[in-house]
Amino acid sequence: MKTIAILGAAGKVGQLMLKELARMKREVKVEPYGRHDKPASCDIAILCTDDPVSEKLAAELKDKANFIIDMSAKFRNDPQVPLVIPEINADTITKDTKLIASPNCTTTGLVMALNPLKTKYTLEEVFFCSYQAISGGGKKLIDEFNTEGSLYQANCVPLIGSIQPNGFTSEEMKGLNETRKILRLPKIKVRPHTVRVPVMVSHSLGVTLKTKEDFDMEEIQNLFASQKGVICDGKIYTPKEVEGRDEVFISRTRQDFEDKNILHFWITFDNLLKGAALNGRQIAEYLLENF
Repeated sequence: MKTIAILGAAGKVGQLMLKELARMKREVKVEPYGRHDKPASCDIAILCTDDPVSEKLAAELKDKANFIIDMSAKFRNDPQVPLVIPEINADTITKDTKLIASPNCTTTGLVMALNPLKTKYTLEEVFFCSYQAISGGGKKLIDEFNTEGSLYQANCVPLIGSIQPNGFTSEEMKGLNETRKILRLPKIKVRPHTVRVPVMVSHSLGVTLKTKEDFDMEEIQNLFASQKGVICDGKIYTPKEVEGRDEVFISRTRQDFEDKNILHFWITFDNLLKGAALNGRQIAEYLLENF
């Protein structure tokens, strides 16, 4: 029986990962460890830890685990480490791959929507404003939100992560860099604005996409619907409705009334599932099935 070790199993991400692995159809042995434990050899190690700890553990586990999946941001921009959403770019994993990164939650929803469109259209620019749930900030932010007088209650806070020298936040830069890497579109222009909103679960994005070609709206609906893991059925979805669902939901698709090569749409999805633990589980399933 294959063995999957979870490092950081007591934390929020680790607890979610344990629940996700319990949903696997294939029987595996799951071994939970603390973030500073020394696990025995395993087939797959999943690091549910923050950047500094993931960096340390990746080095320590390289000879103990056949594959390592890291849920932190530490290795996402490393050109030698595949940044994987299995429905999009599982082919970047080979038998010789040792370390695999799972992407930022907000980026995940965005690229799940953009991926089917790039097969028919030349994607030039994507603008988005995110509406990110409190749970995306982890236990610390949840506790702060539940404190009387919290800035996050009944409010929108246009700051997620730290301000970078260019004026953008670290969260916004993830949207740029990770989108380019996952979609293998190094020249696409990504113009992000990230906002924390008083919703406990499910991230949303208002997206405007510009392509070289004019959009055919019937074709757009079909392309969205063709993407595994995406639901676009003409209904309007809100964060509350999609909590606990695996898919990324797209609605309010509309062609710009002046420029026919501009498309507007709304995305919402459970940030704790496809935006985090579910994607990690899907990477593990892919590894077990193919290597």
